[in-house]
Amino acid sequence: MKSKLNLILIVSALLFINFNELIAQRTIGAPVLQDFAACADITFNSFTVIAELNPGDPLPSDNEFILQLSDPNGSFDDPNEIQELARVVGPNNGSGSTLEIQFTDFAIPQNANSDTYKLRVISTTDPVIISELSDDTAMHFFRNDLDLFLNEREDVIFCNVSTFTKTLTIRLEDLDDNAVPADTFEWEWFKDGALIVGESSPSLVVNDVGRYFARIPLGNCQNFFTFEETNRVDVSLIDVSSVFIETPAPDFSFCPNEIKVLNSSEQSSAFDYQWIKDGVDIDGEISPTITLPDNEFAGDYEVRVTFSEDCELVAGPVTVVNEGSSITQALPENLILLPTQIIDLEIMTDAPDGSTVRWFVETSLQSQTLLSGGTSSFEAQFVGRYRVEIDALDPCNSFLFSETELFAPTGFDIVIGTEDENACAAETFTLELLEMTGQTVGGLDVPLTEEQLTFFDFEWFRNGVSTGDTTTSIEVSSSDIDAVYTLMADLRTGEFTGITSNDLAVSLIPQGTVILADPLVLTEGESVTLSVPQNDAYTYQWSRIVDGENIVLDGETNNTLIVTEQGEYFVTITSAICEVIVPPISIGTQGITEIIPNVITPNGDNVNDNWFLPASLVNQQDVEVTIYNRNGQVDFMGVSYQNNWPFENSKSSGQDPIYYYIITKNNSVLRKGSITVMR
Repeated sequence: MKSKLNLILIVSALLFINFNELIAQRTIGAPVLQDFAACADITFNSFTVIAELNPGDPLPSDNEFILQLSDPNGSFDDPNEIQELARVVGPNNGSGSTLEIQFTDFAIPQNANSDTYKLRVISTTDPVIISELSDDTAMHFFRNDLDLFLNEREDVIFCNVSTFTKTLTIRLEDLDDNAVPADTFEWEWFKDGALIVGESSPSLVVNDVGRYFARIPLGNCQNFFTFEETNRVDVSLIDVSSVFIETPAPDFSFCPNEIKVLNSSEQSSAFDYQWIKDGVDIDGEISPTITLPDNEFAGDYEVRVTFSEDCELVAGPVTVVNEGSSITQALPENLILLPTQIIDLEIMTDAPDGSTVRWFVETSLQSQTLLSGGTSSFEAQFVGRYRVEIDALDPCNSFLFSETELFAPTGFDIVIGTEDENACAAETFTLELLEMTGQTVGGLDVPLTEEQLTFFDFEWFRNGVSTGDTTTSIEVSSSDIDAVYTLMADLRTGEFTGITSNDLAVSLIPQGTVILADPLVLTEGESVTLSVPQNDAYTYQWSRIVDGENIVLDGETNNTLIVTEQGEYFVTITSAICEVIVPPISIGTQGITEIIPNVITPNGDNVNDNWFLPASLVNQQDVEVTIYNRNGQVDFMGVSYQNNWPFENSKSSGQDPIYYYIITKNNSVLRKGSITVMR
């Protein structure tokens, strides 16, 4: 009996010990995200996860619970792929009921992009308590500060082809217009709303019509964001026969006073238009509709429609017929009437003979005649407004008119110069009267006609001394430099004398001008001064070459330029008679490079006898030098140039005064220019 009692006591004690061990062991349930998914962007990234801590004894007071994130596939096998999202202290008290471990306001990683993450909670106790794994949890972070451009937001249109291939490319920018690499994202492509399987790069080759777009795949968060999709791009083929010219009128025959409208059958602000008359583009007519003028509107019309960079069509032609008449040569807008002068005003018209022609001065009828031979004229003897009207005997009963105004001069202006763009390089050049205008009381400057110039006596002056030349032009030798020329005129009737032109300082810009640098090397924190010879008769404009483009340096208009950055610089020198672009100079930390001379003096003194190129262009197998004479014939061509032209390899022995060169590398033009031979 006693043994049985002892056995009962032992069993009871064991049951008591096992029960207390069970109570003391704490477990953590699967953590649960308190949203359907963690969809974060740059403006919102705050989430809450709760896990249940089962009843049990107290945990150490400094114990922390850590919320961990798996790899995108839901695995915790690789420690390097596990990320800590948040940690909290406790709850660490013992409890006979379930407690909540709350992780609040934590942010997900900015590279999160999966629907199959898993979460778990671990403790910092020893041994570690590890929770159950969560269900698949979607977490996606998206940069909603991006602009997505597909094909630069341009549709793709082809025409006149049966097959085509086009690459659509995605470009990204942030809100500050900074480029963001598109290949840092995965992509999904769609055609006509259907996913294109297997396409995940930021470009897509298409060869079929349809509506295309791409998006960044964001799983269960896809509909949460608004900027993860590109614009839609329509890829289409234009039916050539659908592009033509039409008019709301019954046909393409019009009277001058009718509204004359031509329309393109394709009407869209997305396309570019250019109207053409008789094979010539019409300035300013770049809309899908054109309204023709009242005069000179007859002709053959076309419209060039640019649908895309891959499709341009010319519709037409249609022949527009003028059933009426027009003035084919109108009166000049304004005229100066010189003293004692009678101006023969004349118009030309295609109105039928026998049409009534009326001439008016101001509002007073001066003559009325019948048209004969398509011209009508009137002798104008007084200042005032002149008007001609024609009642045309045509099917449209056209009413035609033209007006001009004659002014009495209050003074005259003369402008002299040269029309020779290469005057600085010429042995002789011509200075001439470029324009003579009459001034009016109202401030108008009205050009004189060639006939009116015969009413004046002219005389040229050099440095204030008469040259004896009395025509409207004068030949000047290049030896007569640094002289100031003027042209004076007297009206023969004596009302206006001593009319003086602008002073024209004839100062040739020396051929072979080069840019000098001081010092030769650009040191960090220092500067280099570039200079060309100074002359008060010149103006200067410095420029810099950046990525092959000439960038004008605003305000740099002296003969010197201070530079603090490496680069290629040049200056344009302008005189009253010509303009010279001085060859560029390259400034760097290793000194001046790439200076190509444009003047040589092959006189046998061993100074500048040959044409010397920079070291980077000499003896180079992939650099080809070609030199032409002024007739375009090749004087030298070769690679691995040895700075030995013209003494060793010039077909003409360098006897011509001017040559031209082209330097290429791997078939790309590096430099080109001219060489002046001075002996």
